[in-house]
Amino acid sequence: MTFTVCRAIITPLLITALLILGGGVLANKDHSLDDKIIRAAYSEFLAYGFRKASLHKISEKAGVTTGAIYTRYKNKDALFVALLQDFFEAMKVMFAPVAKEYEKAMLSAKTEDILSAINAEEKIYFELLASHYDDCTLFFSRSDGSSVETMLNDLMEQKTQQTVDFFFRVYGKKPNADAIRLIMGAQFWNFRQLLDKRPDEDRMFACLRSILDFTNAGWRQLCLTLQ
Repeated sequence: MTFTVCRAIITPLLITALLILGGGVLANKDHSLDDKIIRAAYSEFLAYGFRKASLHKISEKAGVTTGAIYTRYKNKDALFVALLQDFFEAMKVMFAPVAKEYEKAMLSAKTEDILSAINAEEKIYFELLASHYDDCTLFFSRSDGSSVETMLNDLMEQKTQQTVDFFFRVYGKKPNADAIRLIMGAQFWNFRQLLDKRPDEDRMFACLRSILDFTNAGWRQLCLTLQ
């Protein structure tokens, strides 16, 4: 991760591929049956989540043996992470330009520039939902019990500290870390609830816009408090 990304405000919804270990997922490089396995795994994980998903059911849906899965993926967790590798790469590309917005905000120390950077980041959330809805669902609301859940929890804490440090560099004052954690945690929880309920697209985007309006008001107030 570059220093630029580290000092940007990255909310829980901005989980970059930079902190995800992509290596060691495949136990065997033979991909002849991967498409069948991946389609079956998507269906199983989306329906039941990581904890309740069954490799036996995945193998039945794919028309392969569980042994065929284990020769390609070390375990259920490795298969789950493998499903998300393309998504991680897409996130890395989509969020890269946002770092420049935070650099601008860092230099100007203007509230509007900080909010503009946050808004630029939020636009990516909408793009992700529109183009990677199932991947978002797997990542944010079907990953309990997997290494992805552990990573999300670690990132929540790390990004809280990075956000505190960002504001300190801008204003010379540290905001309350617990308050930052609550704002970011609420944003993440609401996003997850949307994915769990799986409303139609128009309703989902309208709800997300309302949620972001509330959280943006919180960020604005924080900026004003620290000035």
